[in-house]
Amino acid sequence: MTDDGHGIPQDEQSNIFKPFYQVSGGNKPGTGIGLYLVKTIVDACDGIIKVQSEPGKGSIFSVYLPVIPPASDSVLADGLAIPSKEDRVDNLPQEVEKVEPGNEVSVVLVVEDNEDMQQFLWKNLSVNYRVLLAADGLEAIKVLEKNQVDLIVSDIMMPNMDGIAFCQHLRSSFLWNHLPFILLTAKTNLSTKIEAMETGADAYVEKPFSMSYLAAQVKNLLDSRKALQAKFAETPFMSLKSMAGNKADEDFLLKVNDLIEKNIANVDFSVEQLAEALCVSSSGLYAKIKTLSGITPNRLLMLVRLKKSAELLCTSDLRVNEVCYMVGFNNPSYFAKCFHKQFGMLPKDFKANTPDCPQPLV
Repeated sequence: MTDDGHGIPQDEQSNIFKPFYQVSGGNKPGTGIGLYLVKTIVDACDGIIKVQSEPGKGSIFSVYLPVIPPASDSVLADGLAIPSKEDRVDNLPQEVEKVEPGNEVSVVLVVEDNEDMQQFLWKNLSVNYRVLLAADGLEAIKVLEKNQVDLIVSDIMMPNMDGIAFCQHLRSSFLWNHLPFILLTAKTNLSTKIEAMETGADAYVEKPFSMSYLAAQVKNLLDSRKALQAKFAETPFMSLKSMAGNKADEDFLLKVNDLIEKNIANVDFSVEQLAEALCVSSSGLYAKIKTLSGITPNRLLMLVRLKKSAELLCTSDLRVNEVCYMVGFNNPSYFAKCFHKQFGMLPKDFKANTPDCPQPLV
């Protein structure tokens, strides 16, 4: 490919294939990742890309590909397919899995109107996560309506619905106000940063950015949530509301816990009944609880029963069989098995081996 542009100085030609690099001088549009993506694709095809250029004489880019074609005509490094523009929203879900079948992997929604930047983020994040794509806030809402998402990375300046408005919409939504949210922007003024954080964003990353830094932000937010989820499941007296990241989630989890405890002796109390009492759909309840707690609503119902049994065993002189029926189990043997699996000891040994038992209720 030949152009008649300003040309590229010799000392900058080795840098033009790096992400976000732009030749010095002049105010140029774009993000500086187009040539990086081209080189990535060429490298994946075992090809070579070369540049010949002199200032004032334009540039010549040459791509050399092997005669034997690669297995796919649309791949990036590590065997990941490039999503086309048509694949963004109309053919949901768009996802990339680089994990063994059956392994749970976090889902990241990337909201970005610039296609080069969108594909750059997709390529880098899809190595470790399932990645869904949208071009603006309105498209992102459509994606959220059809998919369970664990974290959102969004640009600020976008058509139709920008990142600030999108974040505000999420924070006012019962179904999605718990999702970790990272804002990307080329705006570096203090007022925009303050507006972003006041909107409820969890992190703010300025362009151009290091992909390693963004990846660390994503990992940190997801790992923090998973660590809290693991601690909640393993700690007998840790309350459900401790999983909340904001006041709305705290109120929601308190209501969930109260409803389960009011029906705790009812063996037949189901997730469907819980959803009906909360005035939400079963699918909406599933997505909300799964993201907040890391477990399904059925598993949460079981866990709240077991935590209540631990409390009763510690704060009373009730026998194990009595506690079993009080928390909605109808088989003492099954209850003991579930309790042991969750807390690492049999119910009959729990009180004697738990020094941090809460004080008996008066």
